[in-house]
Amino acid sequence: MTMKPLHQLAPGERAYIVDMRNSKLCEVLFKLGVFPGDLVEMTENNQLNKSLVVRINNKHYNIHRLAAETIITNVVSFEMGLN
Repeated sequence: MTMKPLHQLAPGERAYIVDMRNSKLCEVLFKLGVFPGDLVEMTENNQLNKSLVVRINNKHYNIHRLAAETIITNVVSFEMGLN
């Protein structure tokens, strides 16, 4: 199990949200329908920018880097599809 803050995910990397440590950000994300347990995919993470872009529940969100540091994720190590 690899845990890391959201801002450390590489583009294309996917992880589950396991903890949100900023109560104000938590309120905003809850109102947007984002909760612990949701799958997040990093789409843009330029270390020089002050924000990053992630996809959660098929919606894109621009999150400030400092806020992303307070979101703890569990990186997906493999995926299995049952079709």
